[in-house]
Amino acid sequence: MWKASRFQSKNTTFIERMLKLYELVKEAKDSNFALEQVVSLFEPKLKKSLSLTSLEYREDLAQELKYKLVKYIKDYDVDSTPGFWDFKNQITTQQ
Repeated sequence: MWKASRFQSKNTTFIERMLKLYELVKEAKDSNFALEQVVSLFEPKLKKSLSLTSLEYREDLAQELKYKLVKYIKDYDVDSTPGFWDFKNQITTQQ
């Protein structure tokens, strides 16, 4: 199982962290534990964003943002995401 601390280790490269996030998102389709791990990875960003909101709305907004995050993770089709070369070819074709 994945642990957020392994994801955020300073010894891992950006690419390694993105690959781990990719695997966690794939696993989150069937595992609530993996889903919780992904949400916990975004917790610092959520808290920072919420600090810009007035105190009376923070709790509601936090709940709504986590709900949206979970919904997007569940609905996201990881396997249909184009790879680098597919993306490059798509951009080249559009120009």
